[in-house]
Amino acid sequence: MNSVPPGQADLLKKAEDSIHLVEMTMETVKRIYMALRPGMLDHLGLAVAIDWLAKDFQKRTGIKCTVSIEPEELRLDADMSFSIYRIVQETFTNISRHAEAGRVTVSLKQSPDRVELVVRDNGKGITQEQLAKPNSYGLLGIRERAYHWGGEAVISGKKGQGTTVKVSIPLVEKGKGHEKDSNPDRR
Repeated sequence: MNSVPPGQADLLKKAEDSIHLVEMTMETVKRIYMALRPGMLDHLGLAVAIDWLAKDFQKRTGIKCTVSIEPEELRLDADMSFSIYRIVQETFTNISRHAEAGRVTVSLKQSPDRVELVVRDNGKGITQEQLAKPNSYGLLGIRERAYHWGGEAVISGKKGQGTTVKVSIPLVEKGKGHEKDSNPDRR
């Protein structure tokens, strides 16, 4: 770049701007890729991935976020872990866009027979009208992911007191539902 002809400083500025734009684009692609399915989810587990997601959310939005996960070493199907991760991710997206919150708490607990996720914010609270909107694709996605696993998602809010997303998914034994079809004749 030092070989720019005299009087062509604007070319140097355009080249520097282009390099900066490419670097920003690469960072954005990396962030989107990580957000879709972070490698840490598969390699380090759901607890680490949610903790990372919460810290990133707090850094990006300034909304204080605390996470509680019991036990720390969750034992869940990889696809179920991904569904729960995406539910937390969508909940964070809704909070950042709509809640005007200053604080969020995430609680994920696994018992022998179910996994329960609760995400609460202290924002303005979701209304019944907002819950009933047919084009609330984020809320629909949360419910559908829970339903896919035989669970449910209950989303509620009170004006001025925040919104709560509660997801409860039963854990079933192998051979009693939710796993992929293992019939070799169907291939």
